[in-house]
Parts: sequence; structure tokens; C-alpha cells
Amino acid sequence: MSIEIMNAVWKQSRSDGRARLVLLAIADHQGEIGAWPSIATIAKMVNSSERSVQRDIQYLQSIGELRVEVQNAPTRQQYKSNLYWVTLPGVTAGVTESQSGVTDLASGVTAGGALTLIEPLLETNNRNMLFDEFWKEYPLKKDKGKAIKAFKSALTRASFDEVMAGTIAYRNDPQRKPEFTKFPATWLNADSWENEIAPSPDSEASRRAEERKKRERESSQAYLAEIREHANAATAPVKCKHDLSLARCVPCAKELG
Repeated sequence: MSIEIMNAVWKQSRSDGRARLVLLAIADHQGEIGAWPSIATIAKMVNSSERSVQRDIQYLQSIGELRVEVQNAPTRQQYKSNLYWVTLPGVTAGVTESQSGVTDLASGVTAGGALTLIEPLLETNNRNMLFDEFWKEYPLKKDKGKAIKAFKSALTRASFDEVMAGTIAYRNDPQRKPEFTKFPATWLNADSWENEIAPSPDSEASRRAEERKKRERESSQAYLAEIREHANAATAPVKCKHDLSLARCVPCAKELG
């Protein structure tokens, strides 16, 4: 099955470069119920970064050559790899034609003998549960409908764990001002879970940074004091035995002649 799909990619795909390699890697895994290689596996196959692979997957979706179903049901504290379907013409993975001309596998139905891709069973309840976790932690509850769409899209680019880690960090960010908190959909669409967050003032990292700044400040002050001392010593007027400058001491000036 995967050989036929890979041939379809070579002959029909409009993608090129790394994106085509990503599509070929997915096609290589695709069987009757789709393909579910991890992002890490695809990245290794195409010799690229996981982030680049995620961008290529988005591109392939945008040109209609790939369909993605997010699969985030927890398994041993991990999340399942997404399901993928190459959607090029003639690719019929997951569908068989019955003698009556009607196919009914899972949720996919074809009538009149036509072959189509199976519509996968959506894990709606699980996705809603994950969104509820995100919504509970996010510091601003606005535009929930837009947030749900953005959350679904975000899970095609990052794992739920990554999104949640960024959410909690943003909520606890000491520099975040409540009146300027981003709307959830805006935060998700900008991949803001990747933003660096300043450490909390009472955190160990913050204390170490403050100690380092203090040492650097003390070192700078000591250096400036040393410079000033040398400057003063170099410009101090020469004094005579009467503890006066030679220019102002008349007796010493006469002796010097």
C-alpha cells in the first residue's frame, strides 16, 4: 500500500524540496488506517528539525495533499502521534469497494462504487478535555470559540505538554501585566508557548542572576576607584618640606634658585 502512495507522491504532488520528502516519509508509513509516525521520526527520515517538519506539514495541508487528525489520548503519560492521510488523487488507503457499490468502514461511506478516503473517527471528547485543561490555566478567558479553533491548530504544531508548559509559564510571568494579557487565540496563533519567560523574582535562577549582577557591579566600582586613585596620584602637585607646593613656598623657591 505504501509503495502505491509513494508513487502517487512522485507523480502527482505539487510540493517540492523538504516538503515533498516529508510527504514521502508519511506515505512510506501509510496503511489502511492512515499513518502515524511521530514528528521526531519524520524529522530523522528527512534530516531536518522537528519545527521545520511541522511547518512543512502545515504547508501540505494548505495545498490539500495531506490530512491530519490530532491524536492526543494519553498513553503512559505520553500522547499518541497524529494520524496522517495523503490525499492525492487515486490514493484509496483505508477504503475497499464492496460488490454492492457501497462501502461503510468506520465513518467513511462511498456510494455508487466510488472510492474515497475514510473520514476518521474524531476524538472530540478527548480534545475537549485537553482544551478545558488549557482554558483553566490560561489567565484570560475571552473569545472561547476562537480559542478552541486556535487550540486545535496549535496541536498540529506542538504537543499538548509544550502548549501547557508555555501556558503556565505565561500565567506566572512576573512581567505580565493583567491589563495587557493576550487573548487566548492570539497567544496560541503566535506560537507563544515558545517565548522565553523571565524567571520569577523569588526563583533560584533570579537569585543567581541578582548575585551575579551584584558581583559585577562591585567589581566595576572597585575598578573605577582604582582608576581614580591612579589619576589623582599622577596629577597631585609636588610638595616641599613645608608641606606646600613648590610654586607657593617662597623659601624653597629661593633655595632652588
